[in-house]
Amino acid sequence: MNPSKISVAATTAALLLLHGCKAERGDTSSAAPGEPVVARVGDGTITASEFKAKLEEQPAFIRSRYTSLESKKEFLDNLIRFELLAQEARNQGLDQDPEVKATLEKLMVQKLIQKQAAAAANQKVTEEELKKYYQDHLSEFVRPERVRVSQVFLASASEDPKRGQVKAEADKLLADVRRREVGPDKTAFGALARSRSDDATTREADGDLGFKTREELSAQWGPQVAEAAFGLKAVGELSEVASARGLHLLKLVARQPGLEQTLDMVRARIESRLLMEKRAHAVDDFTASIKSKTQIQIDDQALNAVTVQVDGVGSAQTGP
Repeated sequence: MNPSKISVAATTAALLLLHGCKAERGDTSSAAPGEPVVARVGDGTITASEFKAKLEEQPAFIRSRYTSLESKKEFLDNLIRFELLAQEARNQGLDQDPEVKATLEKLMVQKLIQKQAAAAANQKVTEEELKKYYQDHLSEFVRPERVRVSQVFLASASEDPKRGQVKAEADKLLADVRRREVGPDKTAFGALARSRSDDATTREADGDLGFKTREELSAQWGPQVAEAAFGLKAVGELSEVASARGLHLLKLVARQPGLEQTLDMVRARIESRLLMEKRAHAVDDFTASIKSKTQIQIDDQALNAVTVQVDGVGSAQTGP
């Protein structure tokens, strides 16, 4: 990093801290009447309350080191050093530096947002709001068990005279793929689906049916397939089942347990979310209120003339 950039960044941080330290009394040169002053530094002061506040910002184990007069002087020396640098920064006009001003403005905006959000912190979440959020997001709190299976489908209706032959083929294919997947070939089932499955929709996806509930599988492939799929226990387990449409070789890919959380179980979580939303809305409403009372003019021509750096390799400009 450029040394001058480091210097400016350090000065910016120092000035911001100084503003935070002095802002409460609104004066950077003298303490409030009657307030004890622990040190006078040039035209500035460090009050007892400022000293205490800075000390209390430290973790407890560090604060415990500064109980004697000598140790307090050691801590005070750091504050004096900071005050000297801050005064010199102002003497050099760095408080008027654009980068410093921009950083200070960002800090002020952050403080303003925090203030408005804090004003909404006392709002209460009603029982009606809790119930509505719960119902509107019910799928997040209540969902049925789902399984993800892959299948090799051999089409053969129950009245098909060749169904016996298809069943024999299915038995042979299952025995073969089971033998291969017990060994090192864990992709045998997917390869079989691509080469033999009669389900064109999933054939190219290695027979993957995706996550499905019992009801979804039953509606799509019949209750026999749903029961067989949910009967698989271990990932990678294989089975065969017959339906009215044909023979199905199934492989369990994953299982997603069901979830059933009542409103009382998630009440605190929902309340926290709603309070965050209320604080965000309070800031939005506050900003909208200011905007409605402020005249804003946009110069499209000047805006359009602004060049924009693209990928660090040049600039782009829109417009004629």
